[in-house]
Amino acid sequence: MSIGFSFSGKVKKPEILLETVRRLAQERNYGVYAWEAPEKGEAGLTLNLCPLDGAVRLSWKKESGLFAQWRVEGECVSTPAGPGLHQAAVEALDALGLQKLEVADETDYYRHRDFDKMLREHFHPWLKTMVEVLTGQFGEEHSSVCMCWDLDSYMPENVPGTVITPVGRFSAKWMRDTVEQQGIEALARRFFLWYHPGRRDALYDRQAALNLLWERCWYASAARDEEEEHINNAICDHLEMAAKLDPALPLPRKAYEEVCALADRAPALPDGPELEEEFAPGYRKGLVTYSIGPLRLTLPGRYRFEWEEWDENSGCHKWADTSSHSPIWRVNGYRMKNGDASFTPVLKDDNDLTEFSVQGGAVRHAWREMDDKEQPYFQVRAEVITGPSLFVITVTHLREEDRPGIVELLGKITANTQDVEKHTVQAQP
Repeated sequence: MSIGFSFSGKVKKPEILLETVRRLAQERNYGVYAWEAPEKGEAGLTLNLCPLDGAVRLSWKKESGLFAQWRVEGECVSTPAGPGLHQAAVEALDALGLQKLEVADETDYYRHRDFDKMLREHFHPWLKTMVEVLTGQFGEEHSSVCMCWDLDSYMPENVPGTVITPVGRFSAKWMRDTVEQQGIEALARRFFLWYHPGRRDALYDRQAALNLLWERCWYASAARDEEEEHINNAICDHLEMAAKLDPALPLPRKAYEEVCALADRAPALPDGPELEEEFAPGYRKGLVTYSIGPLRLTLPGRYRFEWEEWDENSGCHKWADTSSHSPIWRVNGYRMKNGDASFTPVLKDDNDLTEFSVQGGAVRHAWREMDDKEQPYFQVRAEVITGPSLFVITVTHLREEDRPGIVELLGKITANTQDVEKHTVQAQP
């Protein structure tokens, strides 16, 4: 369930279209990613207008015939980013100069260009329906549910009776009460990233900062790479701009000061109102769950992921907090060609061998001390079986007192049996 539009048209030369898009991106500070698929005779690009997948995607392919042109097709999905994205995407389409343009816009905004009409007849009803569907199906003790969350990303910690969104966690009760007592516009201003027409205003900057604070900030004691440094500074930049554009707009000032400290940056917000909410920003401040095929692995949100390549044909999933001497988690996945997987004898000589069942599978783990003259260390080793899949987990740690916490996290492992048949093995034994 989403709002958006699709289009098709023609161009004589795709090079002219590419140059037009790049010029538009430079003028409006958009991002551009171009791609080619020569084997299919296709090419295309993504024009990124804002966060939350706020993009116009288009591709082109040459038609047959002596005087053939290039046929262009594209689309934009404007939820959850919001009505401001929809307007900006339509204006971007205007600038492309496509011939024989045909547009299928479910809001009909492409035709009437009445922003308030689009907001009133489409985006407000869409949000109200989403709230009614998601909050009307469970009570306050029910597990949290996701709204417009990227399911290929990590899964935030479960807080019963709440709704997980890219711009924050809300209780179902608060969402319902806000709509009933203040109207749908009050919730829309807090939910949509790009709510007002025009490229940028204070609300846009606040919402962009909230998305970064909730979904992408690691809250590590120091920036561990350029990506984290960029995110921390972007949060501060957005909030400082929001305060400049509208001093009366409530902002997450406590979170701002926290990120300033992480970024080693002097706070510069003028006095103003605090954005008071039920939950403080930061999914990664708690535990988060990652999916590797059917395996569900729960780890501290501040851990960073990377694919550790061993050679051209093998490697492993790796998580660690590189700003501290945290345990290092490595995971490999294997798959039986025939029948179900079973535990191996590898752990039989390790200490405190423990085995327990999970829905759709089982987990076994033990630990050992590694003999290293330069730096003694420990390893907790585990195996997870679920259907034909076997996962091998190795957790390396320097301090013996880290082991109880590692074992506790292993106890949170689950398996999604619906993923077993479509699981893709990342490394071969």
